[in-house]
Amino acid sequence: MSAPSFHSDHFAYGDPDKLRATIAELMAAVAMRANMAGDYAQLRDDAGLRYSLRCAAAEFSAALNLLGDLTEQTERERQRQQVPASRPHAKIEARP
Repeated sequence: MSAPSFHSDHFAYGDPDKLRATIAELMAAVAMRANMAGDYAQLRDDAGLRYSLRCAAAEFSAALNLLGDLTEQTERERQRQQVPASRPHAKIEARP
């Protein structure tokens, strides 16, 4: 298996880059499991095939869940950036 292209442990929790890195790692694992499933199918090893496919499905599901988190995170960030631009700052008067 190849080394992860991102280093997910270098990012703060909830950082979009960490989520992307973790998704990339999970998809690399799914690709590995898919290759293993093909090998098990050729070998007629149903137990190995079943296990590889279940693991691949779980890893793919986890990646989809993280994609939902990433989408929410980036949408919140986009909204945060738009709010100050759409609402001018109110002037604060000093009271005696």
